Amino acid sequence: RSAGPADRPPLSHGSVHRGLTNCSAHEPALAMGGACCREEREAEKLAERDDMDVKAAHDEPPVFVVQLPAPTPAKQMKTPATAKASSKSLPKSSTPKRRTPDAPTPEEKRKERADKESIALQKKGEEAFERRNWDDAAKYYTEAIEANADNAVAYAGRAGVRVRSGDFAAALPDLDQALRIEPQNLYALRDRAEARAKLGDLDGALEDYNTKLTLAPGDGRALCGRGETRLQKGDREGAISDLSLAVRLTYPGAQDKLTAAKKG
Repeated sequence: RSAGPADRPPLSHGSVHRGLTNCSAHEPALAMGGACCREEREAEKLAERDDMDVKAAHDEPPVFVVQLPAPTPAKQMKTPATAKASSKSLPKSSTPKRRTPDAPTPEEKRKERADKESIALQKKGEEAFERRNWDDAAKYYTEAIEANADNAVAYAGRAGVRVRSGDFAAALPDLDQALRIEPQNLYALRDRAEARAKLGDLDGALEDYNTKLTLAPGDGRALCGRGETRLQKGDREGAISDLSLAVRLTYPGAQDKLTAAKKG
């Protein structure tokens, strides 16, 4: 059978041209070859365009896609109302508030002024006592007691003036009051022991001397007083022991008292 158009191999450009120039008898075939040439040319043009697109794609610089972060919303300005609302939502601090001291009452202020005045008068009494000015010392101590009835030092000071003035009976009430306010007041303990001994209360005197010397063992005056009290109660050995210690402490008059105790 004769080859149809589908079985016939495609003509090249040369064969087409040769067919056109050499033989006019082949016009049907040339006509068919011309159609094939057009198809080939269109296919070549399409291929060239694809090559150009591929080349252009290779020649163009790479394009990188950068994803930007989403914009942060601007902070909302707090109005007084929103600020108040947000402050309510915050947890309260667990730190306890420092308690401010209460203001002193008028009575407390008056007592504070009285205490300061009493101490100032007491110091004046002590200065007079050191000068052995018994009258001035007793006056200032009395004024200090009037300013503050709880001033144990002023009671003991005024009693000391009376003991040294030989007024033992008048000294005892002040000494008792001083020791009620301040049980371990050393001066009041020693002076009451002396007053009791002078008034014949030897047991009371020994009690006060023992307490005084327990708190202050190196008091030469108390050692001499207890030694003499022991001697009066017949405790000669105890008296010599106390007086010997007072001599070692170089208390004035202790040596004479010790000599008399040893002879007695």
